[in-house]
Amino acid sequence: MSDSSSPRVHLGRFELVHRLEVGGMAEIFLALERGLHDFERVVVIKRALPHLAQKADFREMFLQEARWVARLNHPNIVQVYELGEVDGTAFIAMEHVSGVSLRDLVRTAADEGKEIPLGVVIGLIAQACAGAHAAHELADPQGKLLGLVHRDISPHNLMVTGGGHVKLLDFGIAKATEHGADTTRTGALKGKVHYMAPEQVLMEKLDRRCDVFALGIVAWELLTLHRLFKRENELATMQAITGGESQDPGRVRAGLPPALSKVVMKALRVARDERFATADELRRALESAADDAGIRHGADEVGAYVHGLVDEQLKSNEAAVRAAVERVKRDGFSNDEPVTTKHVTQTLPSVSPPSRKLAPGLLPRAPVVAAPAPKRGLWKLAALVAVFAVSVGASAGFVVFRHPVLEGPALRVGWPPTLDQQVLSTDIEPMRLHLERQTGRPVSFVFTASYHELADQLLDGGVEFAAMPPALFVRTAKREPRIHALALKLVGGSSGNDGVLVALDSSGITTVADLKGKSLCVPDAESTTGMLFPQVAARKAGLDWSKDVTVVTSGNHLQVLRDVLEGRCQAGATYSAALLSAVTQGVEATGLRQVALTGHAPQDSIVAGPGVAPADAAALLEAVLSYRPPAEQPRGTMERISGFVSAREADYASVRELVELQDAKR
Repeated sequence: MSDSSSPRVHLGRFELVHRLEVGGMAEIFLALERGLHDFERVVVIKRALPHLAQKADFREMFLQEARWVARLNHPNIVQVYELGEVDGTAFIAMEHVSGVSLRDLVRTAADEGKEIPLGVVIGLIAQACAGAHAAHELADPQGKLLGLVHRDISPHNLMVTGGGHVKLLDFGIAKATEHGADTTRTGALKGKVHYMAPEQVLMEKLDRRCDVFALGIVAWELLTLHRLFKRENELATMQAITGGESQDPGRVRAGLPPALSKVVMKALRVARDERFATADELRRALESAADDAGIRHGADEVGAYVHGLVDEQLKSNEAAVRAAVERVKRDGFSNDEPVTTKHVTQTLPSVSPPSRKLAPGLLPRAPVVAAPAPKRGLWKLAALVAVFAVSVGASAGFVVFRHPVLEGPALRVGWPPTLDQQVLSTDIEPMRLHLERQTGRPVSFVFTASYHELADQLLDGGVEFAAMPPALFVRTAKREPRIHALALKLVGGSSGNDGVLVALDSSGITTVADLKGKSLCVPDAESTTGMLFPQVAARKAGLDWSKDVTVVTSGNHLQVLRDVLEGRCQAGATYSAALLSAVTQGVEATGLRQVALTGHAPQDSIVAGPGVAPADAAALLEAVLSYRPPAEQPRGTMERISGFVSAREADYASVRELVELQDAKR
């Protein structure tokens, strides 16, 4: 039975089942539509947040989205059932798509190390093109084209059902270019930067060819299981897009028919006049190339593949929806916990720019085929980064904006190079988003090139906070006693980790003493498990560290393992969790012998710099202590943070003793 704490909430004929997500502009609900003769249908409700619904400009933007999408009647576009209003707050009732996003599909394929069949890729993109073309062809009652441009086509906004049918979602930032119905304010960069066309990055007048470019990116990534334009920051990504750093997918995926590669590359031309004029032209070119190569690409092929790859996920999603519906029938509406459905978050490898090296085990990087860059100054791109940072709301599902409105100066948190930067930044992104939600402030993570640089940044005010390994914290606190540790990281519920020495079986190294005359790879000179502990262990084994051991600096713990496996060193120093998780990054550490445990240390700490305001430190500490990882731990991650606890002086006693002893012997 329902009680007063769990009321039934209706929006017209729709009964709310559960809130799926809430952002800075709208909230998304699972809902149940009921009608005569026991008719029931699960729908999705997008409702404007009450405090924004009263603002005329936002209200018009929200209603315009519904008016446009409601007129789009196409099997490859999510259907809008109703535009309504209750107590002055507008809502949109939409089709509930039972399926998975292409983002989840491609990440699952990457996680399993299996390329998506060419026919499936063609089938997916062809349907996406059909949906986009239908939107582009939308006309007013007099038959004049609206010039509707989606502007945010990406794997996040393309769903595929178990039957193999693709649905284009999220017209929240779409723009009618011909009727002047621009729903975004001047100077606002809208969309996901990694899927923008060059003219979109540069905030020029847009037309349907910007969506053609985005479809080309999605096709490229489905074919290769790599990220095309993802770089270390937004500016670098924008430069790659406007500079034409698109690579022939045939150089990344072996056996790709040249005609198919040619189609994708044409969609990715920097000059829009050189692209396909319409999404329909792109669709027909893809299907023609597939037909010529004898590749089947219908919905049946797509559906069979989707079921084979994510059948359990689809069943889990459907079961979660059924359970939520039954719960609301029995107990009424609850806002407590969102309905969760399983999804995969393994990060795809990005195609590195020339100055970066891909890790072993990933697909090889193809040469960059750079088209002539437009004659536009890079200063404009740099200026746009600031605009982009404050104007883009990452949307997922049905036009939900994930990020709240953030105010005040950014809280900057520095991170040492314990892992590859791409691996580390992806693993801790959920934490950054959590800190923003909890503090209401922008939070930026700054990745330094060395441990020493991190310490300098914290002391010089380059960052207000830092995630510091224990030995680095102890040594930095000696330089500046005003810094203090706020919280200690937990991994699997443990606040400590073990240092470990590893070696190839063929090296003949079976004890620490066997390091004499051998080379040892370490991540950084300031690392606790990678440098301090092996130094202490070597001294206990009777070795002279400066004479008996040749130290090679690898740069991070993952690279230590790679270097040992590749024969650059005969042994390596790392921590136990890195050894166990390395396989998720293509590093087969099973070929290594564990020689010895060198010591036990606390996990890394969140440390406040000397000039941090007490209120900022308290706010960040509260946010950090409330952090819990996503319910479904991402596959392929290494920085498996399970939470934080308050730091105590006693946590660092043993490390401090070793640091004092080791420094005295230098």
